[in-house]
Amino acid sequence: MSKKKDNVSGLLAAIQRQTPTNSEQVTEPPTSPEPTNEKNKLLGNRLTAHRVQFYLHDNDRQTVRELSAWLAAQGIRASDSLVIRAALRLAKTGGELLNTYRQLEQMDGRYKQAKAKRIQSIYS
Repeated sequence: MSKKKDNVSGLLAAIQRQTPTNSEQVTEPPTSPEPTNEKNKLLGNRLTAHRVQFYLHDNDRQTVRELSAWLAAQGIRASDSLVIRAALRLAKTGGELLNTYRQLEQMDGRYKQAKAKRIQSIYS
């Protein structure tokens, strides 16, 4: 038979099947307790994820795009969220993080405004 006729035969057989009545018990597979292996634990953490809004400068967005493009070249279509999460998991504490933080803090307008208000209140 041709593939088309096989598909039609399969669909007709599925339509003609009878659904079980109430008297016929349908057994469900037993549910397993809490996930025990590491992979399941990591997947379970998705349930506790929270939406967060970040303010990124243009050069930070460009970096996320570059990382996404590199992942695309590896055959991965990643979201910005996954790219940022992967970068965060690679981050390490130390002097380089501290120096970068201080540089970014000086560029951040919110900190400039708060610092200006503190200085103004000192001299007022």
